[in-house]
Amino acid sequence: MPIHVKVLSKEDYSKWVDGKKKEMAAAADDPNKVWELAALVERGEKVYAANCSACHRANGKGAGPIKPVDGSPVVLDADKTKQIAVLLNGQNNGAMPAWKQLSDTEIAAVITYTKNSWSNKTGQLVQPAEVLAARK
Repeated sequence: MPIHVKVLSKEDYSKWVDGKKKEMAAAADDPNKVWELAALVERGEKVYAANCSACHRANGKGAGPIKPVDGSPVVLDADKTKQIAVLLNGQNNGAMPAWKQLSDTEIAAVITYTKNSWSNKTGQLVQPAEVLAARK
């Protein structure tokens, strides 16, 4: 079996590695990828910690005028499009900002996380393709 070896400079190798990392990240965020519940919850926990917990708190209880996501009727609703719309468009005159800058996968993951964390045990998950469809 022939083996092809290509010798690269350190700089060219670094560029190749960076390109492969970008390809892998793009594949991981492919909105057509079908995720399992546990993987979305794991990713969603990270997205929530980085973007949502400052206002909604790590325990999902909110604070002051910030509404809780733990026990929230929108989060518990079987109609997932309601929560998708809140994240994409915001609400309450900007008190809840729009998060369109997040990827479809990140939004699907954080919604899935909130639907299955704290006292919210819906068993529901949102696929990135559902977020993509709502963006249109």
